[in-house]
Amino acid sequence: MPIRLYILDDHAVFRSGLRALLERERDFEIVGDTGSGMDALTALDAQPVDILLLDISIPGLPGPRVAEAALRKFPRLGIVVLTMHEDEYYLQELLRIGVRGYVLKKSSDQELVHAINAVARGESFVDPALSHHVISPYVGRITPKKSERIGRLTQREQEVCQLLAYGHTNTQVAERLFISERTVETHRNNIMGKLELKTRAELVRFAIDNGLFKLS
Repeated sequence: MPIRLYILDDHAVFRSGLRALLERERDFEIVGDTGSGMDALTALDAQPVDILLLDISIPGLPGPRVAEAALRKFPRLGIVVLTMHEDEYYLQELLRIGVRGYVLKKSSDQELVHAINAVARGESFVDPALSHHVISPYVGRITPKKSERIGRLTQREQEVCQLLAYGHTNTQVAERLFISERTVETHRNNIMGKLELKTRAELVRFAIDNGLFKLS
């Protein structure tokens, strides 16, 4: 079954180009698009949608409020923010709300497709470029309480946690660390259990708060 996408962006030309781009992916089905937050919420009521592609700066009802309202009604909905904003405030706010994907408009087509597929699988994706430029102010800021939590993880688990938080799949983590996918899955389960995390979004927030995003 294809991944059903709905696009919310107030720039009609960009929306049209994005739609044409994503329609080339055989696993994607575009079920609608709009420039209005209220219209998007109405559309979600009218038809099944797997992924909402969402801009932040929308006239009327802004993107974060659309995300909040949509997830309150459809908690299983995947939301991928596609934006020009590199502000850490927006990233933090949207992660708090429950958004699982955050991609910059300047990123490649492949990054966006990767993000959509990751979120559709129930995972999270934070644009690597955004991680470098936006999350950098958080590197090294560890409160004593958070320091105790990160101390529960082995060095290898911290490495796995970092790569997962960046949006890498189990396969990609295994390739980077020269370990098996089964070992990655074991580390991932241990991380989630030790830290009492339930979602990938919570793992991303933990990585941000504990300085696991490194500058290149």
